Amino acid sequence: MSTARKKQLRLFLRLLLVVTLCFIWGNSLLSRAESAALSGRVAAWLRSIGIPVGEHFLRKLAHFTEFGILGCEITLLLRLKGKKGLQNLCYSALAAFFAAAADETLQVFSGRSGRLSDVLLDFCGAMTGILLCTLITALAEKKHGPL
Repeated sequence: MSTARKKQLRLFLRLLLVVTLCFIWGNSLLSRAESAALSGRVAAWLRSIGIPVGEHFLRKLAHFTEFGILGCEITLLLRLKGKKGLQNLCYSALAAFFAAAADETLQVFSGRSGRLSDVLLDFCGAMTGILLCTLITALAEKKHGPL
């Protein structure tokens, strides 16, 4: 991949990372009532199309998924910056952990409870994204050469 193309891709991933963090942290700044109302509307819509889901499960699944996406973005960005293997994995995991801790801290300021179990859930979602992205990147590089 050309240097110019890598630069463009890094810029795109940085912007995507900022948008993802704004989405995650923006939702964490919602009050308890606003968050519950939003979860309720999404759960009601899912039930209306035949997907039986509870609001609590939906909230946990949303956190796991959005942190999985965040983990992928961090991993790809660091890979494009030249971080490989264990170094990429460790830096990605550390960044994801701090993002999850910040997320739960923001909830405290919006009148909600910040829980260690939620930090762990967010971190597990991020690690799932990091590991999947690492595996896919390794397979792609084996087939097509380095990024």
